[in-house]
Formats: sequence, structure tokens, C-alpha cells
Amino acid sequence: MLEYLAKERVAVLDAMDKGLASSMDGLPFGPLAIDMGQRLLDYSKRGKTIRGCLVRLGFELCGGDTSDLVLAKACADAGAAMELFQSGLLIHDDIMDRDDTRRGSPTIHVAYKIALADFGASESDHNGQSLAICMGDIAYFVAFSMLTRLTAPMDRVQNVLRLAADELSLVCVAQARDVANGCGTGLFGQPGEPSEADILSLYRKKTGRYTFSLPLAMGANLAGSSAQARRALEDAGELLGVAFQLKDDELGILADQVALGKPLGSDLREDKKTLIRQRLLAHPATNSTVKAIFGKPDAAKSELDMVRAEAQRLGIMDDIRYIMAQYSQNALACASLVLKAAPGASADVFWQLAQYNLARTK
Repeated sequence: MLEYLAKERVAVLDAMDKGLASSMDGLPFGPLAIDMGQRLLDYSKRGKTIRGCLVRLGFELCGGDTSDLVLAKACADAGAAMELFQSGLLIHDDIMDRDDTRRGSPTIHVAYKIALADFGASESDHNGQSLAICMGDIAYFVAFSMLTRLTAPMDRVQNVLRLAADELSLVCVAQARDVANGCGTGLFGQPGEPSEADILSLYRKKTGRYTFSLPLAMGANLAGSSAQARRALEDAGELLGVAFQLKDDELGILADQVALGKPLGSDLREDKKTLIRQRLLAHPATNSTVKAIFGKPDAAKSELDMVRAEAQRLGIMDDIRYIMAQYSQNALACASLVLKAAPGASADVFWQLAQYNLARTK
């Protein structure tokens, strides 16, 4: 699978480079636009590019003609748009989560803050965030511009555009729900403490849909697939996405910080309503000292270690891994009819993707 991703990644990044250059070169305020485009490209290239590569996989799984160079270009361009959507979401997410590091480097708002401070600019913190918000917006609009120019039959292009708009609206509302959950006020009808079902439902909408369902469905649409095949991949993608988010939660506590590329414990300090947190707070044997660490902005590494040790002592991490494995298996079952009809190599990549999701370290 990693070989497949590495090969497709080249085409996706090349398409992104060209798409950004085409969109940014014609804008006014040349030096600023060029700087933002280059920063956005560099930032996007540091990602795993899984979402972008899944467009091509969805295309192949649904019988797309892999010898058609025009459609191959459409898959690469749609994959590049998918990665730009991801970059925009992450840039904004890092501001909301107050994270300083992403992908082993300063987050975009922090990088701008540093650059502004070096020039002696006033309010470098606030203005760095403002510039990053603008860059996230640019990522979305360039991505949609690229989708309008896909080299595919117009009805397929329209389907991809509609799908992207619907799914991005969904993930933004789900992100808002996540923020509201953190407020704990009940202002928007959320429970004071979300249940396990609430958390898993949010994972489906916030992570599952746009991480897996959206790119796979984009590829299926470009292949001219049946609605049944596309829905099967979307449903399987939701399930894979829950496993993916649960793995992210686990890594946020247990991973090696250098390998992860961002600080450990940010979810804990922000009191994110993860399934690990929910189970720790609900467990009758959880140490009360550990419970008090959640939502502590200045929680030290030693306190993170306490949470990690408690989650392992009570078997919560084993339970989370079991749930991840169940979601992955259910995803494979959900996609089984599509996988049986797909070329063997592509079906194998999908199967490997489900396994990789469980074993990844970043």
C-alpha cells in the first residue's frame, strides 16, 4: 500500500504545484500572494497525502479506465484539491486548538507570527492568526477552482463539485460541534458530557466522511460508477474514518512526539471529548487526580504520563484498539461487493489501507 501511495503522491503533488501556481500567479499583491502560495504548497507537501491518493483508488475500485490519461489527470487534480481542503482545515484547526507545531514544523499561524515579530510588526500573534485564516480560505477556493477544471465528462465534474461542497459543509458543522462540546454549556443542545455514541457519531461526520468517504466517492464519480458502488465506498469510508480518529486519539497520548510531528497531550489540555477521555472519566476505578488533568492548560509531561499509565492500567487502551479493529473489519465487509468486482491489485490496496490504519505511528 505504501508503494501505491508513494507512486500516486507524485502525481498529486505535481498537480497541486501547477494548480496553486495557476491560481496564485494571477492575483494582485504579487509578493504576498506568491508567499502564501509557496507556504501553502510547502505545508501541504509535508502531509501523508492519503486523502489525495484515495481519489485514484476509488476510481480504480469502481472500474475506472486506468489507461485513459485524461481521466488519470482528473484523478490527480481532484486528489490535489482534496489535499488543499485538508490543509485549509488543518490550518484553521491549529488556530482553534492553539497548537504550535504541525508536521514537525511551526503551524502556519505561528510561522507568520514569527515572521511578523522579526520585522517588528505590532500584534504579531493576532495578525499571524489572521494571515493563517486567509491562507486556509485560499486553500479551499483554489481547491474548488481546480475541481471546476477537471478533465472529465461534465456530469461527473458536477457530481464531484456537489459532493465536495456537501461534505466540506458537513465537516465544518461537525468541527463546530466539537468546539461546542468543549464549551460544556449546552448552548447548542449538546449534552454536558457526550455519550460514547455521541462521540463515535461525531467521528463519523468530522473525520470519516472527509478523510475516506469523500475522496473515494470523488474517484468513484470520475469512474462513472453506479450509485450503489459509490454508496458502499462512502459507508466503508465512514467506518475506516472512525478507526482513523480513534488511532489519532491513541497517538495523541502514546506516540513518540518526534515521529508524531506535533506536541503530545494537546487534546488532553484542550479537554477534547475523545473516547479515551470518556472511558477514563466514566470508569469507577480511575484515579481522581487523573480526572483533574483533563482541561488543564498547563498540564506537564508527568501528568500526561499519569493519564497514559492509567488508561493502560484499566485496559482502556486495549478496549480502544479492539473497537478500532472492529470498525476496520466492518469497513471491509461494507465494501466487499465493490472489492470482489474490483481489480485484484486495487482491492489489495484497500485491504492494506485498513490494516495500516491500525498500525501507523503518526
